[in-house]
Amino acid sequence: MFCADYISSFVYHAILTAGIQKLYLENHKNKNSSTSTFFTNPVLIGALSGLFGAASVYPFDFVRQSQNLKFRHSLSTIPYSGVFFGVYFLNRNPDDLKDQCKWAVASSLMACLAEIPFDKAKLSLMGSRKTMMIANGIYVPFSAMMLVMYDKATIRFYEKK
Repeated sequence: MFCADYISSFVYHAILTAGIQKLYLENHKNKNSSTSTFFTNPVLIGALSGLFGAASVYPFDFVRQSQNLKFRHSLSTIPYSGVFFGVYFLNRNPDDLKDQCKWAVASSLMACLAEIPFDKAKLSLMGSRKTMMIANGIYVPFSAMMLVMYDKATIRFYEKK
């Protein structure tokens, strides 16, 4: 992944998380505890972020369109984002930077592996799944760093509110 759909999945993740947080706070203020855990599942939020990111970027995705690939071929963002955000936010300790870094690297690596079977554009550009794995592996440290910085920023944002 690692282009505009990657960035847009972060944007949609922030929007979805903020919306769920607002709904959660409103329900607790009104003493209505019917907030479903289904909507607070980090894997689901990550997958939805990936879907919305892919849908937003597809009309401008010249790489996939130059290869005559359909919208369904841009949906590799869904498993990537689901694993990327889901594994990290399910497991990390928000008060321990070392733990956050460990889970960010693990979730980045797992997300890269989850994307490989679905990314037809990258496969046609790189020629083999082995080459895709190597190329994706190069992005793991950067995406892990981005995830920790995003987490720290969202924690600060909610602490100020």
